[in-house]
Amino acid sequence: MSILEGLILGLIQGITEFLPVSSSGHLVVAQTMFGITENNLAFDILLHAATFFAIVAAYSQTVIGMIREFFLMLKDVFTRKGAGLKENKYRRYIFYIIIGCIPAGIAGVLLDDLVDSLFQKLPVVGMMLLLTGFVLCLAEKLSQHTTGELGDLGVIKSFVVGLFQMCAIMPGLSRSGTTMTGGVVMGLKKEDALEFSFLLALPTIAGSVILKIGDIAEAVGTISILPCLVGFIAALVSGYMSIVFFKKIVQKGGLMGFSVYCWALGLIVLLGMGRI
Repeated sequence: MSILEGLILGLIQGITEFLPVSSSGHLVVAQTMFGITENNLAFDILLHAATFFAIVAAYSQTVIGMIREFFLMLKDVFTRKGAGLKENKYRRYIFYIIIGCIPAGIAGVLLDDLVDSLFQKLPVVGMMLLLTGFVLCLAEKLSQHTTGELGDLGVIKSFVVGLFQMCAIMPGLSRSGTTMTGGVVMGLKKEDALEFSFLLALPTIAGSVILKIGDIAEAVGTISILPCLVGFIAALVSGYMSIVFFKKIVQKGGLMGFSVYCWALGLIVLLGMGRI
């Protein structure tokens, strides 16, 4: 892998991870075009780690608040004061995130090999991109009537949103778009559904990176360090900018443009990319 390829793949990961157009689908297509077949899994993991830090940077106030309240909550529990979920929204966020990550965590462990194999199947990517377009249409339509806030989501609804996120392990199905749609289906307004989608991504990404540490270790010495470093930085910077941009788009209401894009790319993949 060259430095230029690392830069391009990093930009693709950072931009598409947070825009509802499927980063996994774009990476599969780009790696196919570049003819990259070796050690790409380890590189993908590094790019996902970069997007983890992009979320932390973009939602630093919320993340810091949750970290602080997590330790204070542990202190209150051990001193028998209770978890204080009703009194503190950050503590509720923590609880909802834990519940919401259960489905994806189970699927990640049980279906890991199957999902890895699907990442090399362009027809699957194309079909999931088409499905992403319809998922975003659903979110746009339902969001016109939703007003719920994240702090009032509840356990059952958090788990259902987690089921949506679980489905997004399929390459080509946008994680941010699908999880946000799950939040809207559960009654959250788009802005809060989007925030929960990004917060849910933190333990999900962290878990996937931890599970793949072995792949990174095996790849050490067989992949070029500089292209990986360039890709990591590109994914981090572009990921942060994508989050800021998408938040503004959601506030103004403009998901249909992303739907059209996913449909167009899905058709291109199904009709033409399979011959590459």
